[in-house]
Amino acid sequence: MSILSKPSASLAMRRLAVVLAAASVSFALSPAASAHHSQSEFDFTAIVTVEGTVTELSWKSPHARLYVDVVNEDGEVENWNFELPSPTTLMRRGWTRKSLVPGDQVSVTAARARDFPTIAYARSIRNADGEPMFTGVTQIEEPRPAAAE
Repeated sequence: MSILSKPSASLAMRRLAVVLAAASVSFALSPAASAHHSQSEFDFTAIVTVEGTVTELSWKSPHARLYVDVVNEDGEVENWNFELPSPTTLMRRGWTRKSLVPGDQVSVTAARARDFPTIAYARSIRNADGEPMFTGVTQIEEPRPAAAE
């Protein structure tokens, strides 16, 4: 005969089932929790404007990406990586996968990443004619320090 009586064994099995179910739900939801993020990696007080040549428009969720070759002060080409809103947001603003194609000239105003000098969050994009291409980005401003009186 078992050390545990039948009612105790049944209770232990129910508890184990509840623990396993809770662990399964937690495991299943962990990718969703890790996908939730903010733009905290970007410094919205460090705004830059760069001009260059589009090398790629990556149309993937959760964020589209725009890659642009930019010539730096030393005459070297750097490939900038600009985060854009989701493809769905861009489509609602009239964009398509072909709104920007390799070779297009653009001017991008963006908030630099805190730790990566050529990664930024695109705030506005202008095409070669200087016309704005609305990205659907909400303008985020960090509070400015109060002026000393």
